[in-house]
Amino acid sequence: MDAQKLHSIRHKCTALKNGSPHPSRPQIPAVVGQETWSQIHALFQELLACANSNIDLDIDPMAAVWSDALTDLCMFVRNAAAMDQSNQVAANSTGVVSDIIGTIRVTLRCEMTYPEAKTCGAAAGQALSNMATNNKPLQQQLMESEIRDCKSPIESIYLYLLASTNSKTNMAGLMLILNTIKDDDSLAKLLCTTETGQMLAGRIGEMFGESNDDEADEKAMLYVILEEIIQRGHLTLLLTTDPELEAYGLLNALAVYCNENPGSLVYSQIFDMSLLTAITRILTKCHDLLQNVWKSADGSELGDVGMDDIMAAHRSLASTVSILGTITTDIKQQLAVRVLDSGVIHQVIALLGLLSQNLPRIEKASTASTQPETESGLIKRLFMFKCSLIQIIGNISHNNTSAQDLIRELHGLALVLDHMRIDDNHPFIKEYAVVALRSLLENNPTSQAYVSDMEAKGVVQDPKLASAGIQASLDSSGHLSVKREVGTTKSNVKDNSGT
Repeated sequence: MDAQKLHSIRHKCTALKNGSPHPSRPQIPAVVGQETWSQIHALFQELLACANSNIDLDIDPMAAVWSDALTDLCMFVRNAAAMDQSNQVAANSTGVVSDIIGTIRVTLRCEMTYPEAKTCGAAAGQALSNMATNNKPLQQQLMESEIRDCKSPIESIYLYLLASTNSKTNMAGLMLILNTIKDDDSLAKLLCTTETGQMLAGRIGEMFGESNDDEADEKAMLYVILEEIIQRGHLTLLLTTDPELEAYGLLNALAVYCNENPGSLVYSQIFDMSLLTAITRILTKCHDLLQNVWKSADGSELGDVGMDDIMAAHRSLASTVSILGTITTDIKQQLAVRVLDSGVIHQVIALLGLLSQNLPRIEKASTASTQPETESGLIKRLFMFKCSLIQIIGNISHNNTSAQDLIRELHGLALVLDHMRIDDNHPFIKEYAVVALRSLLENNPTSQAYVSDMEAKGVVQDPKLASAGIQASLDSSGHLSVKREVGTTKSNVKDNSGT
């Protein structure tokens, strides 16, 4: 196509756009006639034929004119589809929907080269989204042709829209997805089982894993889509039973949902065994990674784990313990049984034990090191989750004998008892342990006897008292005794008696 003809087509497309139905042009009829739709289809075909034949979009100077012409046609379709639903039917019957899809595929391939192509891709995405709004037959058609029956998943129109570098195109794709899955369980499930669903999960994870105020609109739209998926019980299809730690953003979004939609009935509906199994796998992966990090006896030697993996584990664990802390508060019996059967509590206790072993207790802030923080120290500071884990143990055991017994058998009760001391690394951990202990022992004679039968095995010597010549020990009956070593002068010891 020569330049003169292309300019002629561009003028026709511009005239159509300027005469499209729009609220600002009440003099123009809202319903577009069939003849106009046929004209638009013919113009689309001429322009798309150029892309398939004699225009090299990377070097042809007329590519910008070509993109602008397609943009004008897409804007006509976008406006008309929004003004009257009969326009959706008429446009689809003349092949305009296929033209729009073809435009998206062609222009988004060269959006990095031409700003005009990027603009055109956004207009085409908005046109397709408007065409599908409240149009269930077209929504079904798109899902079947572009997802279920698509021979090459990377050619799906949904992937094109989500992969664009233009946020307006992304928003058009997200609006199309939301309109499609809203109030349609079968289409929502179909979406979540495809590569498009996985890409959507990746975008949710990306947005909620890293704060970015510049993309707040897209983040809000992703959250609305996630809400729809959660409420239909399909979240597990996105968060697989063996999720990667990098899925922390999706977990963070789920944590936000739990906080914004409190209620035991809501949690019971959402957290089925498959989702709880996925959460168990995340806890297991975090445990195994940290075990590898702290593989030496004193924790000073780091295992063969990169900082990216460590940060992913930190974020995944932070979101997961937030979720579990929320859903186990005032937990109902049905969900409590599921949580116990899923193995979640096994991993919570295992993690608490691992952290207790490798995170030293600091009883006085003044004893903390003033030396520059090492990489090992930074990693330890990233995983200060002992209070949260103890809270989860206390929550699940409240008025639940089965949970109390299981936690005792897994040595969780002994772990909680071990944290009933001041630790400046974990402020208020003693208070968390006291509250959890009450739930663990309440109305459970076996656990109460377990604690009563505990014997003191030894005494931890305080270095300052030892330097002053004061030693604590246990006698044969298990009672504590304190004495000053022979030869220690009284001046070595601070006297608080006033004498």
